Amino acid sequence: MSNTTTSPALQVAMAYYEAWRNRDHATAMKVVADNVVSETPFGTVEGAAALHKGESEFAHILTGATLVSAFGDENTALLMYYTHTQPVPSVLSSKHFTVENGKIIGLKGVFDKTAFGAQ
Repeated sequence: MSNTTTSPALQVAMAYYEAWRNRDHATAMKVVADNVVSETPFGTVEGAAALHKGESEFAHILTGATLVSAFGDENTALLMYYTHTQPVPSVLSSKHFTVENGKIIGLKGVFDKTAFGAQ
């Protein structure tokens, strides 16, 4: 796993991930730009308020996450982790982060949405 002190984007991504996995979305949002665009298997969300709403709604089923690997450079980071939820104990997931000026401007999440019963 990469050292979070060597990559500016990875530092931001890890700050978001740690707050997210602990269901602390107020802290996670501190590193998110107002104009963030988030793409996941459930669709595209534009803006920090919309992202915060979606993540807060997901928080009630989230029980944690286990990091598998993390890599980053100046402006991008990629995390792979297991998402743990009440209905599904473990789903392999990943997020790609685009970071500018210390804020996340883009998120691309990948996971098997069928594990959550969505078609």
